Amino acid sequence: MRRRLQGVKGWVFDVDGTLVLGDQRLSGYRALPGAVALIEHLERAGVPFVAFTNGTTKSPRDYAATLERIGLAVGEARMLTPVSVAIEVFRRRKFRKVLVLGVEGVWRPLADAGLEVIVSPARADDAEVVLVGWHPEFGLQDLQAASAALWGGAALYVVSVAPYFASAGGRVLGISGAIVAALRNITGKRATVLGKPSVQAMRYASQRLGVPAAQIAVVGDDPVLEVGMALRAGAIAIGVHTGLNDAAAFASLEPQDRPHLSLAGVHELLPLLEAAS
Repeated sequence: MRRRLQGVKGWVFDVDGTLVLGDQRLSGYRALPGAVALIEHLERAGVPFVAFTNGTTKSPRDYAATLERIGLAVGEARMLTPVSVAIEVFRRRKFRKVLVLGVEGVWRPLADAGLEVIVSPARADDAEVVLVGWHPEFGLQDLQAASAALWGGAALYVVSVAPYFASAGGRVLGISGAIVAALRNITGKRATVLGKPSVQAMRYASQRLGVPAAQIAVVGDDPVLEVGMALRAGAIAIGVHTGLNDAAAFASLEPQDRPHLSLAGVHELLPLLEAAS
């Protein structure tokens, strides 16, 4: 493993449950032990890294500012959300008009990128794409607006279908997966996932790092999201026990699904990096 860590040229870090824990209102955050020192070490060493959250309660700029306030100097350029991936995918597929089900953290980056954005429950029956993100106020009018656009031929994308994520108070329920399940029941359309563990997410992270997947280490607390994404891409998977899963949970996985490293937290990673350097 030391030799493998020596070959790592770029890092992808999950946020909630890996670098930080927030409260169940998604407002107060605290850095987890070792997170600040680890980020500072990579910064000094000039090793590229990104922080990649499936959350869309905030824009990448606002997430970066939040982390900065608790000592994690990630910076906006290194902060990724599924909306970051959406911008790249929508540009590549030449989508221009987007109906968004979500808060400002979902729609603002799209608008800033020059896309025509309509925010549900406003109607956009001629939208080319419907994007579902963090939308705690979801209601019947949103369902009607999105269904009309999908019946009109729009493609359906979602930031994440994870049922929950880690907080200091336990599990916080995911929303976007439940919404697209309702839309599929009504329209028959399947949603393309943009966040972890999708192929699009790993490809985008690799592009941002400028490092091939085989030379990337992905660190996270979820065996499906971060570990699963890393293993499918041929990257190094590192599971931490500070979020949704403990050591026993990772050990109970089938051998092919286990992370290459299972650590109590990111505080155990820095000594390994220093030993491998």
